Amino acid sequence: MHDNLPVPDIATLRIAVFAGMAEIAGRRHIELPWDGGTVADARRLVRAAYPALTALLDRSAFAVGSRYVGDDAAIVVGDDVAMIPPVSGG
Repeated sequence: MHDNLPVPDIATLRIAVFAGMAEIAGRRHIELPWDGGTVADARRLVRAAYPALTALLDRSAFAVGSRYVGDDAAIVVGDDVAMIPPVSGG
């Protein structure tokens, strides 16, 4: 037995979702296993875990911290991440 081996920590990416995205997901935050990557990587994980979000996901912006970022932006464990769905209004 290997009782003395450390148990690896599984990091979590917590993404805030809003409006219709929150309704579809059934929650205000999506939590996914994460060991780092880019916004594009996060989109792929969200798409795989929540296929019903695909149509909105493809048109949504991502914010890390208080800044909108592109798909090539890095996301590290602990970042404050949000998916902002498309909005319309007048």
